[in-house]
Amino acid sequence: MLLIIFLPALCRGQAEGGSISIEQCMELARGNYPQIRQLDLIDEAAGYDISTVMKTWLPHLNISGKATYQSDVVEMPFDIPGFTFNLPHDQYSLVGEISQTIWDGGTTRSQKEVYSTTAEVQKKQVEVSVYSINDRVAKIYLGILLIDSQIRQNDILAESLERNAGQVQARIDNGTAYRTDLDMIRVKMLDCGQQKDGLLSDREAYVKMLEKLTGISIEGRELTIPDDGYTAGGPVSRPELLLYNARLRQNEAQLRQLDSKISPRFSLSIQGGIGRPGLNILKNSFQPYYTAGVKMSWDIGALYTRKSEKRKLDTQMRTIESDRETFIFNTDLNATQMQSAIDKARRQLDRDKEIISLYESIRETGEEQYRNGTISMSDLMDRISDEYNARAAQSVHEIQLLMAVYDLKNCTGYPEQTTR
Repeated sequence: MLLIIFLPALCRGQAEGGSISIEQCMELARGNYPQIRQLDLIDEAAGYDISTVMKTWLPHLNISGKATYQSDVVEMPFDIPGFTFNLPHDQYSLVGEISQTIWDGGTTRSQKEVYSTTAEVQKKQVEVSVYSINDRVAKIYLGILLIDSQIRQNDILAESLERNAGQVQARIDNGTAYRTDLDMIRVKMLDCGQQKDGLLSDREAYVKMLEKLTGISIEGRELTIPDDGYTAGGPVSRPELLLYNARLRQNEAQLRQLDSKISPRFSLSIQGGIGRPGLNILKNSFQPYYTAGVKMSWDIGALYTRKSEKRKLDTQMRTIESDRETFIFNTDLNATQMQSAIDKARRQLDRDKEIISLYESIRETGEEQYRNGTISMSDLMDRISDEYNARAAQSVHEIQLLMAVYDLKNCTGYPEQTTR
């Protein structure tokens, strides 16, 4: 039924250019939306953070030096024959140390995981924001289809008026009709032309908006008719659910980071330097020296706040789960309401078929009655208008059905967009 109504408009578009679907327009609009570029920027920033934290496993070189004057130094309490011990008050040292982490208690791994999950949360937030573009595209796309249908109904009315105008002119020539009858038709034809001009202007504006959203030229393309057979009942696949899942993974990563904070850290250390005195303080001269060994550090201060931080993260996790359940509940509730709107639109369309058939029969009978002189031109115009209004109402109901279908799709989500 939809194809019959829109076929003339589609044939014109097919002759001028290729076809495009509403889903393709949504995908193009998504890629053309400026905010979508933030996804790459988030990945880039996360890459820098992860690269920085991974450098903690590289060897670290530290160079330090000092020159001091001490008010007192170690002295021998007694004299030893043949041995002189004279430690200088001014002392100097220059030290270089190379350290290599051998175990950091999982700090690097947990920090890397926190950076990754945080970036994923930010990306999902962008996806949620960009998702609204689908509804805007659907309304504009279906608005163009509605205008095309109204233009077609306008053309049908114009053809009917033109046909009747020819018949009335013939009757006027034969002296069996009044000039005012033809004037009534011409007024109606002028009104019809004005309506078409307005529809064409509206279509041009809608096409420009769709081109702005998609970033491509739409003029001359065939807008394919979407399928109206979609019904509720499938799983919800909104980007908000992926955002909730990403936030839960971020929360789990932060919990693991708490565990790493209370773990000891071990590293290898090699020091080399020169100083006066050196390691042998009995020699009062500059001496090179080195040391090598294993270092351990353990900051137990993290234990003081661990319990409260863990409880806070646990509370955040329960809040996220509650928000997700609430979102699913509200989505299911809205989907039920939207499914009712779809069912209502389908029932209206079933009635439209019968109504149009009856009005068409009434109009044809009216044309015959006018030719026989049993009704006036005003009565015939009323019947023509009734048929036109019925067909226009059917066009509106067709688009209302499609809009209800895409409201439901937008409510439950597009799986192809949430599985990236």
